[in-house]
Amino acid sequence: MRLRALLLLTLAAGPAAAQTAPDSLGEVTVTAAREAVATRDAPVRVTVIDRAALDATAAPSVAGALQARAPLHVRRYGPSGLSTVTIRGASSSQALVLLEGQRLSSPQLGQVDLGLVPTALLESVEVLSGPASGLYGADAMGGVVHLRPHGAGGDRAQLTTEAGPWGERHVSVLGRAGSGGVRGLVAADLARADDDYSVVDRTRIGEPRVARQGWDSRRAALYAALRADAERQSGALALWLADAERGLGGDGTVGERQWDRLAQASASAQHRTSWGRLDAALAVQRARLRYANPFPSARPDALDETGVTAAGTLDLRATALRPDGAWSAALTAGLGTADHPSLDAAAADRHVGIALSGTQRWGRLTLFPVVRADVYAPAGGDRQRALSPQLGVNVALGPAVALKASAARAFRMPTLNDRFWRPGGNPDLRPETAWSADAGAVWSGPGLRAEGTVFGTAARDQIVWAPTGSGFWAPENVARTRVLGAEASVRGGRRAWGAALDGGALATLLDARDRDAREPLRYVPRWTLKAWGGAQAGPLRLGLGLRLVGARPTTTTGSQPLPAHAVLDAHLGVRQSVGAADVALALALDNLTDARYEIVRSYPMPPRHARLRLTVQTR
Repeated sequence: MRLRALLLLTLAAGPAAAQTAPDSLGEVTVTAAREAVATRDAPVRVTVIDRAALDATAAPSVAGALQARAPLHVRRYGPSGLSTVTIRGASSSQALVLLEGQRLSSPQLGQVDLGLVPTALLESVEVLSGPASGLYGADAMGGVVHLRPHGAGGDRAQLTTEAGPWGERHVSVLGRAGSGGVRGLVAADLARADDDYSVVDRTRIGEPRVARQGWDSRRAALYAALRADAERQSGALALWLADAERGLGGDGTVGERQWDRLAQASASAQHRTSWGRLDAALAVQRARLRYANPFPSARPDALDETGVTAAGTLDLRATALRPDGAWSAALTAGLGTADHPSLDAAAADRHVGIALSGTQRWGRLTLFPVVRADVYAPAGGDRQRALSPQLGVNVALGPAVALKASAARAFRMPTLNDRFWRPGGNPDLRPETAWSADAGAVWSGPGLRAEGTVFGTAARDQIVWAPTGSGFWAPENVARTRVLGAEASVRGGRRAWGAALDGGALATLLDARDRDAREPLRYVPRWTLKAWGGAQAGPLRLGLGLRLVGARPTTTTGSQPLPAHAVLDAHLGVRQSVGAADVALALALDNLTDARYEIVRSYPMPPRHARLRLTVQTR
């Protein structure tokens, strides 16, 4: 049966064939300065994973794409479990996730499961490494992951289907159309898998290999956008819907299950004037999470709880455009609520913030000053005030070399879970704060780019959940953390031997420690190395990707580390024009060397397997 599945896989196709040229070296980011700026000219390191790179990773979710191409560590509880990121040693709740500029993080949990976000609905992903509270407020202590959906406009339709082992099926559709100044887009994605691959059962004599049970998953997502442009005005409406159900392990009759639903709607408007522009954006979000253990819930002690969160944000911004830069003044306001059986009561947090940011050029020197003041009115607590100054510098030494440096203060407010979870919530928690600085250099040449960065962060009042003498866990402000590190990356492309060659590599070295306990932080790898390469010859493309992750301590004392692991992936694809359509067929071979590894203890990742993807796109 498995041989038959592999033979079938060689007849369908995937993303490797979709990339027909080396990665662009001239990406533009809006994440680093709230204004469009080339990543080379930004004050901090920004990694852009564009549509071609997303296709080349063959990753169905954002978690997999970041795992392959971004300077961060993805903490994955198996392929269908929770997937969060740690940027420069910061915790997952200290990484801000945005969708087209609007935060996705739950006000109850303070994080986003990136395994539920399909890459098929995105045009690109931007990763800002380092704190950005001055630009975005709370939660951006470690960095920002900015998801950029497909833009409306350009008549086009696309269909992608994928099949793989262990019941994996995947289909996505995309359609764009426009007339005059009005453009629209609709994109949908459906995926499901059984994920019952074999693992070693270390609890049984002889440690036999058995199939995982109760890890099936399904996911559906929809993104729709409508944009209208006139001479001086423009406006946009967008809707993001996601629905997922997954098993979290079980014996086939009783197990754990989780259901996730998310709806986010946004509206934005812009008025352009002789001196600049005025922008307004409103976003509302509602999320529902149900967790059951055991399931089916037949026992009297069964847990079956549903939590509902809602959030709304308003952003008003005035930007003055000058020949030597731009200056913006912004007013933001937000409301977040949560209702869950384990919370004391329906809780609501409110906040308001004002910010002034700018880009000022003097010859080869560009300054990026930011100052932001926030006031939070947390449920059941005293008002909290936060000041987040930030200064970035970029110096162009010549047409090929630029120096970057930044210093910033960042903060994170306690989540509603931190303060009100029963039992154990602590309403008196203080916000986490941090000071950070980094410096680096970037070199860009014909078809080649290299960048290196060194950085350091000192944080106080980190919120840590610890066991109590009463038999439950409770959070408290206890830890001071210190992170020192370095990042280096290189990538490029050229033509040789009749083929278009492209590739890249990035490495991260970290020393992330709890300064009070003088021990390394849990699950933060000391080093990571990622490399990839591809060759395009006519309609054929071959791609390889390698990930090496260092050992990760799993206890607060730094003991019992998970061993380092290496994973090699390969992709082979062909692309042809058929009438008015482009047809791409690709075979993805994941974990080619059949490495047995865990990113989180007790959650083994899949062994060697193949996937097949077919993409049809109109021109």
